Amino acid sequence: MSLFSIEVQKTFRRWRTYIGFAVILAAVVLLEVIIKLNETQMARSFAGGLNSDFLVSGNVLNAWVITAFIMNSLYIHVPFLIALVAGDMVSSEATSGTLRFMLIRPPSRSRIISAKFLAMLFYTALLILFFGVLCIGIGLLFFGGGDLIKFQPGLPHIVVLPAHIAASRTGLAFIAAILSMSVVGSLAFLFSTLVDNSIGPIIGSIAVVIVSFILGNLPFEFTESMRPYLFTTYMGIWQLLLDNPIDWAEVGKYALVLLGYDAAFFAVAYYVFVRKDIKS
Repeated sequence: MSLFSIEVQKTFRRWRTYIGFAVILAAVVLLEVIIKLNETQMARSFAGGLNSDFLVSGNVLNAWVITAFIMNSLYIHVPFLIALVAGDMVSSEATSGTLRFMLIRPPSRSRIISAKFLAMLFYTALLILFFGVLCIGIGLLFFGGGDLIKFQPGLPHIVVLPAHIAASRTGLAFIAAILSMSVVGSLAFLFSTLVDNSIGPIIGSIAVVIVSFILGNLPFEFTESMRPYLFTTYMGIWQLLLDNPIDWAEVGKYALVLLGYDAAFFAVAYYVFVRKDIKS
C-alpha cells in the first residue's frame, strides 16, 4: 500500500474529517429548502431587479442560479472546514507520538510529508466536489434547469449563460474552487508542521484568511497596493468562469498565482519538516 493511501485512510479515520461534509450537507439542504419555501417571493425579488431593463421570462430561479448564490454565500466559510483537517495533518501525530515512530521506519521524511500534503489536497478536492454535487443535485430536484443569470459585481451589466452551457461552466467553477481552497489547506498544512498541537494551525490559518479578506476590501490607497500580493484576492477565480465570454488570460493569471502560493507553502512546510527535531 502506498504512503498516499495510508495517509488518506488515516485522514478519514479521524472524526473531524467528517465535520466539513456534515456542515456542508446541513447548510446546503437548509438553504435550498428555505429558498424553495420562499420561491415565489425570491423569484419576484430577483426578477424585479431586472424588469426595469430586461424582459424576464422562463425559469429564472433555477439550479444554476441557486448554486452560484450558495457558492457566493459559503465560499468564505468553507476555508474553516478545510483548515480543520489540513491543520491536523502533521500536528496531531506529533501530539500523539506516532510521528516519531513513523520516522524510525524506512520511508524518508520527504516521502512522508509529500504523502500527507497530497492527502490534504485529496480531502480538499473531495469536499468541494461533494459541495458541488450536493448544490447541483438538490437544485435540479427542487428548481430544475435554465439560464444562469449572474450580476457582475461593480459593473452595470449582468451575465447570462444559456442553459446548454450553464452546467459545464458551473462544473468548471467548482474545479477552480478546488484550486482556490487548496491554498487555505496548504497554509494550514504549513502551520501544522510548525507546532505540536492542532488548535494553533487551525486558528492561525483562519486568522490569516480573515485578515487578508479585510485588507483586500478596505478602500484605502495603502491596502489597495497590497491587494495583488494577498492570496485571497485570487480566491474568487471560480467567478471568472461564470463570465461570458471567459477571460482566459485572467483565469490563467489567477491560477498561476494560486499554484505559486500552494508551491511556496508546501516548500516551506517541506523544509521545516525535514529539519524538524521530533522529540515526542
